[in-house]
Amino acid sequence: MIEILNLCINDFFKKKFILLSILPFISSLLVIGLVLIFGANELFDLLKQSLISTDFSFIDKTKQGFLVSLLSSDITRILVMSIFYTLGGLLGILLSVIIAAIIAGFLTPIVTKFVDQKYYNTKLKSQVGSVRVIKIFLAVFFKFILILLITIPFLFVPFLNLFIINMPFFYLFYKFMLIDVASNSLDELSFELMMRKDGGFEFKFVALIFYTLSLIPFVGLFFQLFFVMFFTHLLLIKNQIYRNLQ
Repeated sequence: MIEILNLCINDFFKKKFILLSILPFISSLLVIGLVLIFGANELFDLLKQSLISTDFSFIDKTKQGFLVSLLSSDITRILVMSIFYTLGGLLGILLSVIIAAIIAGFLTPIVTKFVDQKYYNTKLKSQVGSVRVIKIFLAVFFKFILILLITIPFLFVPFLNLFIINMPFFYLFYKFMLIDVASNSLDELSFELMMRKDGGFEFKFVALIFYTLSLIPFVGLFFQLFFVMFFTHLLLIKNQIYRNLQ
């Protein structure tokens, strides 16, 4: 792990990859900015003003009278506001990281090719089919939505919500990285083997570390290609080990 980290640091902090990393960084900031300008601000201001003034005219009192009385409570208002601010900020970070990861995905072939040619010179017997990759991505996305729906009721539990909200997004980040990097660095047989093993313990452990680092503002936006570079080394080394055992 330390050796891979040193290799990635030496390669990433060069002009080529620094410039490439600016693209997902700037693009994700622009997308988040547009979302905040055209959508989130109105919802945020509406809820904020309603909680402060106890004006819930946008709620049908005849059907949700209990909800209005509950929201009118001072304790409830403080609790809801704190949850709203916390989850709003966290969701903003998570959304920006996912957008950066998707944009970085278009640059993954450049990174994997560089790492392979410089250190491993792998001879791919067959390419992973695009249709196969898309099917796996869709399956992962639907599972992400399902996990997200299951976690929604827990978002209203203070402190616990900070951990629960990360479960579906970590799953999406981890799976996205595994599929993206593996499909661009391994042949068809090795790719299917890696999918069955879910990347192995090392991949999951590193993904958890990188995901945690991504929660630090701007870190996850700029270092997506560094993550891809590290994962490429990890998968190619594991692939060499599997081949030697056969």
